[in-house]
Amino acid sequence: MAQRSTRLPSGKATLYNFLLNELLASQVVDGYEFWALSPWITNFALERPYYVTFGELVVTRHEELHLFDVIRQIAANGGRVRITVGDDARFHAPLRDLCEQRSRIDIRVYPRLHAKAYAGHFGAVSGSLNLTGSGVHQNAEIYSYFHDPHSIAQVRQRCIEHFEQGEPLR
Repeated sequence: MAQRSTRLPSGKATLYNFLLNELLASQVVDGYEFWALSPWITNFALERPYYVTFGELVVTRHEELHLFDVIRQIAANGGRVRITVGDDARFHAPLRDLCEQRSRIDIRVYPRLHAKAYAGHFGAVSGSLNLTGSGVHQNAEIYSYFHDPHSIAQVRQRCIEHFEQGEPLR
């Protein structure tokens, strides 16, 4: 387990490596699921970090890759994406559009959500990191990355519990 801050280039690269590994897992793991738990999630640009590339793996109509492109690709690969967000309606319209584009993406609202956690097949992230441009590119965030099965299962279970208590995004 390594704690990282997104102020450091290695922090951003850790998150990008996590997303890349999970994108690859969605291509090969039967019944793949990606869980995201964050009060705010936006379709921020994934600036190109030092040694991570998504270009070969993600179909996008934009010149610049965005978070929702990765999420859509996971769903297009046959994976299930389950997202829980807070009740700040200012952030819901783009998420609603994302959900309507792919039947394999489910989004729920959990009032007063403050927790942040992300889990896939090969890794999990938990800490103060929101999936927003500021959270990833500007704010000093602290989070932990896990790659052992026990920790991944624990983070996934927290995501599931919040998801199940949430209401469908309307």
